[in-house]
Amino acid sequence: MKGLNAESKITRRHTLTATAAAAAVPAASWPRRASAQAPVTLSIIGLDGHPSWLATKAMIKKYRDVTPNVSFQLSEFDLPSINDKVNLDFQAKKGQYDLVWMNSASAIGYWSEAGVVVPLDSMISPSYNLDDFLHLARGIATLRDKLYGIAIMIEGRMLVYRKDLLEPTGLKVPTTVDEMTRAAQAMNAPSKNQYGFSQRVASGGSIAYDWVGWLYSFGGEIYDAKFNTQLASSEAAAALQAFININKYTAPSSNRSYGQIVSELQSGIAAMANDVTIITPLLEDPKASRFAGKFGYAVAPAGPKGPRPETSAHMLAISSLSRKREAAWQFLEWMTSEKNNEPWIFAGGAAFRESMYKDPAIIAKYPQYTLFKQILDLGNPDYVPRIKPSAEIMIRIGEELSAALVGVKTVNQALGDANQEIAAILKRNGYRT
Repeated sequence: MKGLNAESKITRRHTLTATAAAAAVPAASWPRRASAQAPVTLSIIGLDGHPSWLATKAMIKKYRDVTPNVSFQLSEFDLPSINDKVNLDFQAKKGQYDLVWMNSASAIGYWSEAGVVVPLDSMISPSYNLDDFLHLARGIATLRDKLYGIAIMIEGRMLVYRKDLLEPTGLKVPTTVDEMTRAAQAMNAPSKNQYGFSQRVASGGSIAYDWVGWLYSFGGEIYDAKFNTQLASSEAAAALQAFININKYTAPSSNRSYGQIVSELQSGIAAMANDVTIITPLLEDPKASRFAGKFGYAVAPAGPKGPRPETSAHMLAISSLSRKREAAWQFLEWMTSEKNNEPWIFAGGAAFRESMYKDPAIIAKYPQYTLFKQILDLGNPDYVPRIKPSAEIMIRIGEELSAALVGVKTVNQALGDANQEIAAILKRNGYRT
C-alpha cells in the first residue's frame, strides 16, 4: 500500500469525545449483554464531511438512553488518510480504533484479505433482519461468503441537471452519452461562470472511479475472469475519448472530486453532472444550495453498450484489533436497525434497507428515492476491483487517465501503459502467473 500512503494528505482532523445521547427507541427493547454494562469508550474513525458520517454523529448523540455507559472518541479525515491510518494501526498492532470507515473501492478487498477487519456474521441476531438490506448493500460488503461491514451508504450513478437551464436549449433529458455531451455544450457559458458539466478529474482513485463506469458502458473491462488485463482495447480507448470530450465543458480544475462537484452544482457553476445518488440532500438543502428545487434527476445516460453503472459503498466495520467488539457491534446494530430507519434518514444518512424505500414519511421527504431504488437494483458489487491491491490498481489507472486528460500522453499510450502496470500488480499479488 505504499502508493496509497505516498499520495495521502490529511485535510482536517477533529478528535471529539462525545457521550452518547437520547435514543430513538426505548432501552427496554434492546437487551444488553453483561459486558456492555461497564463503562466503555468506543473509538471510531470516519469520513470528514460525508453525509453518512454526519448522520452517524447525530445518531451517536441519540444513544445515551440505550447505553448510558458508552462514550465515543471520534476522529475524522479524508478517505486516503483514513486508509493510511487504519493500515498503519494494523501494522503496528496498536488497536487504536474499534469501528473503522471502510470504502468498497479502496479498502474492503485489502482489509478483508489482510485481516484488518473481522467478519460480522456471528454477531448478527435474527431480529436485525439482514434480509431487509438492499441486495447490493449486502452484496458489496460480502466477500468469500462473509459479511465484513454494514453499508451505511450505498450509492449508484445518476444524472443531475438544472431543469431551468436545460429546458431553454430545447433538448430532452439525456439518455445517452452523446446526448449528454450535446446538452453540456448547449448549457456551457464560461462568460457567466456557468459550465455545462462537472465530473471527477482528481488524479488517482477519484478519476479512475468515475471513468470505470464509462469503460463498462463502452463494452470494456479492467481485466477478465482470469485476470488478464483489457485496458488496451478499442472499447477502453473510445470510453476515454468520450470522457475527455465532455470534459471540454467543465470548469477549469485539475483536482475536482466529489466535494467540488457538489459545490459546483450548489453554486450554479455546473449545470449538469453524473455523480452519486447520495448528493441529493446536499443539492436540495436551501441553506446550502442556491438552486434547491431546480434540479432534475435521471438514470445516468448510457454508452453504446448499455448503462454506465457506478456502485460504491461506505461501510462501518469492526477492527480485528478492537478489544471492545461486542460493544462496537451493539452500537452499530442499534444505529442501523429497522427501528431507526427514520432517525437515520432524517439525519442525512443514505437508505440501505428495503424498508427505507417503503416508508411513507421518508418517500414524502425524498421522492427521488423511487428513482434511486431503480438505479441501485441494477448495481454491481464488483464495479471496481474488490481484491487486496484494489486501491493500488485504481490509483495507477487514475494516473494514466490524468496523463491523457491533460495531453501528456495520447489515449492509446495512457491506456497501454495502464494495461502493463495493472498486469504487473496482479502478477505481483499472485492473481496471475
